[in-house]
Amino acid sequence: MKKLIYLSAVLPFLISCGGGGTDAEKELKSYKLKPLKDKIYFGAFCDFGGTEDKVSLAKIEEFEKLANKKIAWAVFSNNWYNGIKYPKKSIETIYRSGAAAYVRFMPRSNESEGEPEKFFTLQKIIDGKFDNELKEWAKAAKNANIPILADFAVEPNGNWFGWSGVFNGGGRKDGYGDKNYPDGPERYRDAYRHIIDIFRSEGVKNVTWFFHFNYQSFPNKEWNSPKYYYPGDNYIDWVGFSLYGAQQSSEEWDDLKFSTQFNSGLKNLQDLHTKKPVALLEFGVTDNHPQGSKALWYKDAFDTILNNRFVKFKAVSIWHENWENEDGTQSLLRIDSSKESLKEFRKQISNPVFSAKTEF
Repeated sequence: MKKLIYLSAVLPFLISCGGGGTDAEKELKSYKLKPLKDKIYFGAFCDFGGTEDKVSLAKIEEFEKLANKKIAWAVFSNNWYNGIKYPKKSIETIYRSGAAAYVRFMPRSNESEGEPEKFFTLQKIIDGKFDNELKEWAKAAKNANIPILADFAVEPNGNWFGWSGVFNGGGRKDGYGDKNYPDGPERYRDAYRHIIDIFRSEGVKNVTWFFHFNYQSFPNKEWNSPKYYYPGDNYIDWVGFSLYGAQQSSEEWDDLKFSTQFNSGLKNLQDLHTKKPVALLEFGVTDNHPQGSKALWYKDAFDTILNNRFVKFKAVSIWHENWENEDGTQSLLRIDSSKESLKEFRKQISNPVFSAKTEF
C-alpha cells in the first residue's frame, strides 16, 4: 500500500520533470501553491514531537485516520539549532505520503521563549552571516524540484519567540534603517526579504512563501502590527495567521472563543492591504476546560471560517498535539483528546469544501 501511495504522489512530478528525458524536459518547473476556486486546503501538524521535527509516515497516517480525511500538507519545524540544513528526509517522507511539506524556518539556538535570540539574530541574517548555509539549503530545494511550502520565524508580533520585534528594537525608530519605521518589525521584514532574495538568486522556483503572524499582537501596540512585519506582495505568496483558543485551563474561555478573537483581531489582517490568498495556519484549543467545550469551540471555529463576511479562507491547518505545562497541567490540543471533540472535528472537516488535492 505504501509503495502505491508513493508512486501516485511522485509519478506526476517525475513525468513533468522529464525523468530520463532530454535536458529541455528536465527544466525546473515553477511550483507555487495556487488557491482553489471553490475549495479550502486542509493541512495539519501531525504531532511530530515537542521539537516539532520528528516527522514520520506513521504519524501522518495516524492523523489522517483520526480525521478520516487526507491532508494537503504536513507542517514541521526546521530548527536551526540542529544546523541550517535542508531537511531532506522529512520533506521526502511527507512527499511520499501524498502531501506537500510545509517547512517552518525557526532561527533559534534553543527552545527557550520570552527572551532574545542570541545567535541566529535578525541582524546577523540581514548582515549575511548565514548566507552560505542558506544558499546550500536553497540549492538542495532546487535540486529536489518538488513543491515545498515555507515560512520564516512564525508569529513575530507575539512576545514569545526570540525573533519577535519586542527583542529586536521594538517600537524605536533610531537604531536601524528607516527613521520612520519601527526597528523591531523592520529588522524582521528585512531578514525575511534577505532569505527570499537568496533563494531567488539560486534560481529556486519550487518554494511557496507564507507570511505567518499571530492574529492578535502581544503587546497590542501600533508599532507591533503585522503590517510592519510584512515583507510585501512582491515577496510573499500567501498570508496566514495563528488563532488559538485557551491552551491551558487557567486561561479565560469566553475571551478566547474563535469568533470573538477573529472579530477583535480582524484589523491586523485587513491592514496588510493584500490580495494574497489567506490561510488559517494554526488553530486549536485544549480539552477538559472548566469553562467551555472543545467540541463547541470547533463548531464555532468552522462556522466562522465558512460563514464570515470578511475573509474568504483558502486553507486551514490544525495543530494536533498534547503537552505538559510547567505547573503539571495538560494542554490537550490533539483532535482525539475526547470522543466528543473528535466526533465534532470529523463532522466539520468532512465537509467536501475541505480538500487534500493541491494545485501548483
